Amino acid sequence: MRTINAIESSQKHFEYCPLDTTLGILSGKWKSIIICRLMSASLHFSELHKEIPRCSKRMLALQLSELQEDQIIKRQVTATFHTEYSLTAWGQSLAPLVTALNSWGRHYLKENAGKIAGNNNLDC
Repeated sequence: MRTINAIESSQKHFEYCPLDTTLGILSGKWKSIIICRLMSASLHFSELHKEIPRCSKRMLALQLSELQEDQIIKRQVTATFHTEYSLTAWGQSLAPLVTALNSWGRHYLKENAGKIAGNNNLDC
């Protein structure tokens, strides 16, 4: 579990930095991918894990917990006792930014094609 949240870490220059806050929320190996998956639908933990098979269950739980702490996702237990995750209003407001970052990355990777030979799936 992290010891400092995104708002606290945004003061690393001894002042609040909105860009550092945003990057702090998105930092983490799997957070941007989790947000991408939740942009299209709410998912149960097991569904998220199937969508991101290289992420261990422990790491997925940690990343979800941090995103929940930052108010980007919400966790809801359904009537059938399944845990479902979805984007909050803050998470939904990040969707255009994540989409734009994905587009920028896709363009960058295409321009540097030698690094992604044979990879046609350039979306998160």
